[in-house]
Amino acid sequence: MLDNTKVGNAYVDAVEFEWHALTKIERRLIEGYRRLNERERIQLKRLTDLLAQNPEEGSAS
Repeated sequence: MLDNTKVGNAYVDAVEFEWHALTKIERRLIEGYRRLNERERIQLKRLTDLLAQNPEEGSAS
């Protein structure tokens, strides 16, 4: 049988290790994204998709 305490702690340790590997700005962006509601996340995705378009491909709109 699995020992949930040990498995849980190992997972938390792994997540914490990965979290520290991020830069300060990356952590702030993730924290800000987590505070957005679903509508704001959809709008942000649309905005980033538009900004990431290659200008040579033309506009989809």
